Amino acid sequence: MPRMANELTTFRSILALLKKIHIHPGYFTVPILLSIGAATFEGVGMGLLIPMLSGFLSKDYSFIKTVPILGRLVAMLPLSITSSDKMLFFVLIGVFVSVILLKNILRYSASVSMAYLGTRTVHHLRKQVFNAYLGFGKLYFDQTNVGHHSIVLSQFTTEALQPLLNIDRFFHAVFSMTAYLIVMCAISWKLTLVCIPLFAILHFGVQRLIVVIRRMSRLSVERASDSGKKVIEILSTISLVKAFNTEEQERHRYTEISDDRAKLEYRTSVLKQLIGPLQETITLFAALLLLSGMLYLLVREGGTNPPSFLVYFYLILNMSNKFGVFSGFQSNLANASGQVKEVLSVFEPEGKFIVPEGSKKFLGLQQAIQFRHLDFFYAADRKILSGLSFVVKKNAVTALVGPTGAGKTTIINLLLRFYDCPTGSVFLDDNDIRSFTTVSLRTHMAVVSQDTLLLHDTLRSNILYGQEKVTQKELSEAVRRARLEEYVKLLPQGLDTLVGDRGVKLSGGEKQRVSIARALLKKADILILDEATSSLDSETEKLVQEAIDEVIFGKTAIVIAHRLSTIKNANKIVVIDQGTCVEEGTHEELLKREGLFYRLWQEQMFQ
Repeated sequence: MPRMANELTTFRSILALLKKIHIHPGYFTVPILLSIGAATFEGVGMGLLIPMLSGFLSKDYSFIKTVPILGRLVAMLPLSITSSDKMLFFVLIGVFVSVILLKNILRYSASVSMAYLGTRTVHHLRKQVFNAYLGFGKLYFDQTNVGHHSIVLSQFTTEALQPLLNIDRFFHAVFSMTAYLIVMCAISWKLTLVCIPLFAILHFGVQRLIVVIRRMSRLSVERASDSGKKVIEILSTISLVKAFNTEEQERHRYTEISDDRAKLEYRTSVLKQLIGPLQETITLFAALLLLSGMLYLLVREGGTNPPSFLVYFYLILNMSNKFGVFSGFQSNLANASGQVKEVLSVFEPEGKFIVPEGSKKFLGLQQAIQFRHLDFFYAADRKILSGLSFVVKKNAVTALVGPTGAGKTTIINLLLRFYDCPTGSVFLDDNDIRSFTTVSLRTHMAVVSQDTLLLHDTLRSNILYGQEKVTQKELSEAVRRARLEEYVKLLPQGLDTLVGDRGVKLSGGEKQRVSIARALLKKADILILDEATSSLDSETEKLVQEAIDEVIFGKTAIVIAHRLSTIKNANKIVVIDQGTCVEEGTHEELLKREGLFYRLWQEQMFQ
């Protein structure tokens, strides 16, 4: 019973998964009803074999007039047919062929409708999982591995629904076995009483295997996740691997993970494949026992005629195959238990750091951005910002400086609503930032960062990313103002040149200028520059700085600067240390105070 409860729990989890993605289980009624209809006609077909064989052996079909149900149907035919033994034979053959044809038509229709529903459901689940991932906060992705998410999205979504995709076969098998049992009991209830315990033995034998399969399924999920994590990790840091000559070491690590996964999958496959031979062996013993019973009934009791026993024997063999489908469904449930759990966890809100949406639409900055006693924790024991307060005025350049790890980038992530901030800590024109929709906020903000994110696409597509309506004139103007015009002329396919994975074909300065071109096209009134020139040579820095000057003109700009010389002309410099504001003022004012900014300035002067 506990084992059956596990299968029921997994099935309920699959139904819960359907509910999460708004797929009603009732959609699967049509293929199930078609399968039940096919099973019914299959049982009728098996029942018709008895009079067909009996008439063939006795060369007399007149007895079918007395057969229940069939006799009433025959009585409705014209006398010219019912009086002819030959015509009765053709009628019986015609009914049998019609029943089998109907069975196959219904079975095929069930399979086609199930294939359509299954494909659409898996497709919908995959979309919903992807949509769910897009809604999670950045902090969730900071703390998890993208390789695991890739496996969940590409593999687990299909495997989790695998039992559901075979549910029509399950119902067909169950109702076929029910129809078989009715026919078998009609032939000999005594033999049927002997058979039932044998199938019970087969059932409990399969259950023992399913317990092990379920346990291996959960281990296999872990190994698949480890494998996905390792692949993404290594391929995304291939330069590091090659620079330190660790190809062999990484190859060995991946081989170990892959070997463990292969062993688990092999063991699971071995156990699943054992179900067939096991049921065939038990069926063989059942057949031998049945033959003995048939001989006893025929010889000692002069019982039921031989055609009935032939049909009975055929039913036992068919019932074994149907029971295999039933057991296979249970095996699929056990095998999918780990995947279902992983996919369901995607839809659980706990630990996803989802940033709540406000209802107000942000129409643009009118006065200032204010940080008021802002506290922020990455984890319960890791405080990043503590009582942070400062003001960013409209159409002014405000620079954020401070030691590495002071919390500068965290401030930007909170402003962009990548992370959620406490109520009453960040304000836009005296409105709490949490009261605005994230879409309207980010529409008015543009980011140029040190690590420009590029897609494996053309230069044109990367510049236009996120923009719906841009004219060729606007694009050309953005390319010119971003100081990319001369570079584009040198490319063999111009703006239609592929930039490679994550922009590998572009230099650091070229990537920065692509980011600037994006910002120009976005026409946002709040511009965020996150150490945009920190890793560039002096010549490239000059080009990028010229482009930056173009983009920040007339904008509210927040600049995180590593090179302090680049923010000398900022309207205000805010010095951050250990998550709090320790100084603020103009460049000259801060140097006169000889505080932290002065020390940082002196350090860079003598480097």
